Amino acid sequence: MIEFDDNDERRFALTPFARRFAWFMRLIAFPPVELYFKVIHRARAIGLENIPKEGGALLCANHQAWADTMLIPVTCLERWKTRPFLSPAKEELFKVPLLGTMIRLWGAFPVKRRQRDLEAMKRIAYYARNYPVMLFPEGTRSKTGKLLRGRAGVGWIAYSARTTVIPTLVINTELYPTSRRGNRWFGVPYTVVYGEPLDLTSYYDRPESKETSQAISDEIMRAIATLREKYKDLSVNPPLLGDPSAPVADEA
Repeated sequence: MIEFDDNDERRFALTPFARRFAWFMRLIAFPPVELYFKVIHRARAIGLENIPKEGGALLCANHQAWADTMLIPVTCLERWKTRPFLSPAKEELFKVPLLGTMIRLWGAFPVKRRQRDLEAMKRIAYYARNYPVMLFPEGTRSKTGKLLRGRAGVGWIAYSARTTVIPTLVINTELYPTSRRGNRWFGVPYTVVYGEPLDLTSYYDRPESKETSQAISDEIMRAIATLREKYKDLSVNPPLLGDPSAPVADEA
């Protein structure tokens, strides 16, 4: 478990100005995005009561399409509150003109892919203790729709933050046109299911190690698989379950 010092507070804490500015930008950005998802795709959320109203949380979701990154905050954020909502994103996106600025204002911050970005992981753990943070444990979008094995880094963040962990299931976004399996812009109903908080205390009693981190990540992915089985009738296509805790080759 990490102990944050005053230097970490100075580097990571969001100032009141930053919080209000992000909230103001959400007020501008949310209406058209919300209109698209809730009117065109009839987006809805199940289990919002499982998300803490105050303090930190990790919303750990399966990842099927770029649309997931917008759909989750649109369905769970209270627009009129200045509570931050944060998410790591690959650093390459921040180099794209306009897109980088837009996602930063949305609450994203850069992390390095394909390497262990310790500074970013520590930042995420700090944020998760204080604010809602969206994470995709698989680390990449699934090409097939089948749940992939979660990465150990997500387990380390949960172990270090000791915050509320919410398994989150996104349904039907694999049909979004920019996904690897998608071809439909309109009419596909999107659902986000926020499961009950996970009890990970048995893992917190273990020594900090890669094995402990991976075990936590596997537990998170099993919870997502359980939600997928429970809500499979909401899927346009039959979901591919498999064993998300079994070692598999990562998808690029």
